[in-house]
Amino acid sequence: MALNQDQQFQELINRSSNILICFSAKNSFASAGDSVAGALALAKFLRLSNLPMPVETALDGQKSPRGNYNKRYSIVCDGFILPRELSFLENADTIENRLTNLRQFIISLNLKNKKISEFSYDFKDDASADSEPSKLEIYILPEQGAFSEEDVAVSNSEYRFDLIITLGTPDLESLGKIYFDQPEFFFNTPIINIDHNLSNENYGQLNLIYPAQTSVCEILYHLISRIDSNLIDEEIATDLLTGIISKTQSFKAPNVTPATLHVASILISQGADREKIISNLYRTKNLATLKLWGRVLARLQHEPNLKLVWSSLPYTDFIKAGANEEDISGVNEELISNSPQAEIVLLIYEKADGNIGGRLYTTPNYDSRYLLNNLELIGTKNFVIFNLKGKTLKEAEAEVVGEIRRKLLE
Repeated sequence: MALNQDQQFQELINRSSNILICFSAKNSFASAGDSVAGALALAKFLRLSNLPMPVETALDGQKSPRGNYNKRYSIVCDGFILPRELSFLENADTIENRLTNLRQFIISLNLKNKKISEFSYDFKDDASADSEPSKLEIYILPEQGAFSEEDVAVSNSEYRFDLIITLGTPDLESLGKIYFDQPEFFFNTPIINIDHNLSNENYGQLNLIYPAQTSVCEILYHLISRIDSNLIDEEIATDLLTGIISKTQSFKAPNVTPATLHVASILISQGADREKIISNLYRTKNLATLKLWGRVLARLQHEPNLKLVWSSLPYTDFIKAGANEEDISGVNEELISNSPQAEIVLLIYEKADGNIGGRLYTTPNYDSRYLLNNLELIGTKNFVIFNLKGKTLKEAEAEVVGEIRRKLLE
């Protein structure tokens, strides 16, 4: 009998010993909250689940016995910087910003009929004494005779992770350098792909795509509950409710359903700290952020027939507000949630280096990547980040707004 999706999820978890949890490198503020909180909830689930692990080969070649062990895992997002609003979540500071130590490089030496008298190594640099070492030299002295090139063999170990779980990631390219630096790893490792967006490319061996649900965290709630609802403790409940509240802009998003509100009420009954979540997500804006938002609103422009709003910020606005680029991360969605007529929000701003940065957020009715497909973009269907060089702020604004206007009128 074929396994259903929940059973396939459990089977893939059961067969894995070290799991990589990752999510899109450039998410909007709401999606970032959903992904971060979902990753932390999933990690806690793995720690508590006590599912049987497969027999594992240790570094010394010995087999460890089968039994109930907590899973090992890592949460990685390319270039990740923990948003201040999410720092209250347990273990949020364990999320890594790059993928390291993926596999070992093995040098094998044939010792048949030989014994080693001395072993040492040294780092060498062919260029200059001031630069980083560029060569590792290994010195092996046999007791008798000599080693030859035929005695040496090199190979790579298996990948450190034997399962990948992606959250809220429409395609592998959205993972950034995590994917681009190691594409073979993703092609050769099973992937569980969890998302609620219809634009997801279904690239996993198991694709848990539920567009009727508002967020990754809502999907994870149902998934964990069906496996073992007793595993949802106060920490997991708080993580999941954080993701749902963040993704729905505190239940103001148009795709919120009675089922979503029911899930939220259950999570609160299971110990989710709603007051703590609201306080951190919406009541911790610093003065610099508020000043910057004021300047964004003062420069706001609107084309009602296109449901488009945009604003531009010269670098002097950041200086006057005492703010930086990170402080505008939540402006897009705040504008959309408080402007029901707007479905496309564009922010263009001048950076300290003189280049122009931009962020485009759209509701599910539009595709950000299509609207600006003439630019190099990083992000997802509903949120992209871009950079322009060699243009003034006014020139960049005219070019980008003109391109969006042209695409909308086609």
